[in-house]
Amino acid sequence: MYAIFTALIFFFVVIGFATYYVQRGIGTMAEPMRQFGLFLLNKAPAGVVDLFNDDKGSGSKTWMNLGMIWLTFAAIGTFLALWHDYDGSALDSLASIGWEYDDGSSLNTFVDLTLITGLTSILIGGGLVGAARAGAGRLASEANASLTALLFSVLTISSMLLPTILGLILDLSAANEAFIQDLFMHALRSFIIIAVMINVLLTVGQRKSEIVSASNWFLFMALASFIFGSQFRFFGELASSTQTVWLGERMSQSWTLIALIFAVAYHVVPRAASRPIWSDSMTKASLLLLFLTLPPFMLSTADAGTLLENIGAILMTLALLPILAGSVNILLTSFGNASGVVSRPGALAATLAMVFFPLYALGGYFTSLDVFIGLGALNDMAETVDIGFMWTVGGLMAVACVAESYPLAGNRQLASPSSASLSTMLIAFGGVTSTVAKLMGDFTEKALLDSGSEDVVMTDGGFSLTAAVLFYFGSIGIILLFLNLIRTSIGGMKIDTSTTTSSDISRYSMQPGESSIRKLLQRGVGVDTILVVGEDVEDEGGMTIIDVSSTLHNDEIDEFPVEKNELELLSDYLEKKEMSIYEFFRSIDLDDSGLIDGYELQQALRSAEIADLPPWDVTKLMEFVDLDGDGRVNLPELDIAIARVRSGLSEEE
Repeated sequence: MYAIFTALIFFFVVIGFATYYVQRGIGTMAEPMRQFGLFLLNKAPAGVVDLFNDDKGSGSKTWMNLGMIWLTFAAIGTFLALWHDYDGSALDSLASIGWEYDDGSSLNTFVDLTLITGLTSILIGGGLVGAARAGAGRLASEANASLTALLFSVLTISSMLLPTILGLILDLSAANEAFIQDLFMHALRSFIIIAVMINVLLTVGQRKSEIVSASNWFLFMALASFIFGSQFRFFGELASSTQTVWLGERMSQSWTLIALIFAVAYHVVPRAASRPIWSDSMTKASLLLLFLTLPPFMLSTADAGTLLENIGAILMTLALLPILAGSVNILLTSFGNASGVVSRPGALAATLAMVFFPLYALGGYFTSLDVFIGLGALNDMAETVDIGFMWTVGGLMAVACVAESYPLAGNRQLASPSSASLSTMLIAFGGVTSTVAKLMGDFTEKALLDSGSEDVVMTDGGFSLTAAVLFYFGSIGIILLFLNLIRTSIGGMKIDTSTTTSSDISRYSMQPGESSIRKLLQRGVGVDTILVVGEDVEDEGGMTIIDVSSTLHNDEIDEFPVEKNELELLSDYLEKKEMSIYEFFRSIDLDDSGLIDGYELQQALRSAEIADLPPWDVTKLMEFVDLDGDGRVNLPELDIAIARVRSGLSEEE
């Protein structure tokens, strides 16, 4: 018992200091530490990082690409495992190529390993997209993110092949093989995630506001839980401390997976719904309580005294609160713009995941509590709920990553939204129905065993067959999702984020002197506009945007009168509502990134009934407010723009 409390105190002390400095910064040491962190990411191991692409979004895409590969193998393995519960000799015809089906333990181990690796990888990729948006639009080192993704998968493959290799080369005992396998799976993996953590911290450190978004906090805590949990498992095995190993398992599995799910959901849903998070207090409650309780998933016997078991049972009961708070918070956020969420398959999948999340948590509570205290009567049911949770909630969040985060990382449109919607329906249907069918079979088997009658014939095979057939729909959904990801990666239409070269100005008169193409484009000139040098175009009176003289585009005055008009209306709106610019900025910053893009600004002006601007006018307005030219607006830039309008000063002044 003391080992668990000591490990937890150490974890929370380190995390407490880390969160404080993440929020407040480290003062004058920030730049030296940043340079040192970038050196570690880009130079260690020497020369290897240079082999990977450092383009924007490439690191997040690599994590999601590899995650979908693992999920596809896991889907196939899960279907085979369910089918073999019904008929263990189904694939005996493959014995000629080495197939051997024992009691199902090897196949179940394969499913657990590939499923957890796949979900972890794809959710980390989705979380990295949110972290990049909060920073400078890209990770501190995209190449290092790709390298860590590859190493994470390589270690998974090594851990699968290592026992066989060691059995052929060395005559090691099972305990020594398990120890070496733990070294690969836990100790080395934690070092990989440390590199990801450094990358995330450096990226979030580039944010242009004092706010760290909820998505980034969940990602930070998920990575920290994985790092400490993996180290606790390794050193616990080394010191033969079963309680430390048990704690490490909970941290690196349930804490990490749930935090990653919330990290993606808190980024995807508000952006799709065009609404800020419904309740900041519920966000903080779900973030805090999650890591102070014992989630009812993937539990094993505590093997401890009565006191620790009682504390664990209380914490498991309280664990329903952060799951319920986070799910309800995201659902209410999506209800603010239900039509917008339904029209986007990724956001719809994340919303459905939040619907099923509390239901699986409730089922896991009743089954895992029996496992935790060591009764063992509901072991099969608890395992069924765990697998169902990962495939239903985790699978839907995988759709959210592929349909929302992946196109954002690759700057491409989703290849087939209809296919993504179909994947959502298939995964949700297959996950829920197969879980129910398998639970019915487990309950039937338990009831027959408890009856003690030797004449009763076990009839749960029919339920296993039904569960396999129903899960087949989910496996097809995963395969369709993987194909959609491939099509998006290699054939998705590029999203044009450059300044448009089309214009309604037919003729433009330039005065003698110097200019540049960029300035002309900023003034509204298009590629088909006729340039007249040395004379003004005669205006026939009235307002027109067809023939424009360069005298109307002097650098010393506001370029776009329509932009100043909109800002004046916004200033009047803020005064009327007695709302500060900070409060307005927070309300339109849908993903809490500290930056707003053109879409968020367009939706804010529309919802406030200030203006319903077309995309080209939004682009001009963004260029007027965006002082540093990064394509997004931060709080100081919006504050300066409103102050300039209220004081009547020009842009140059």
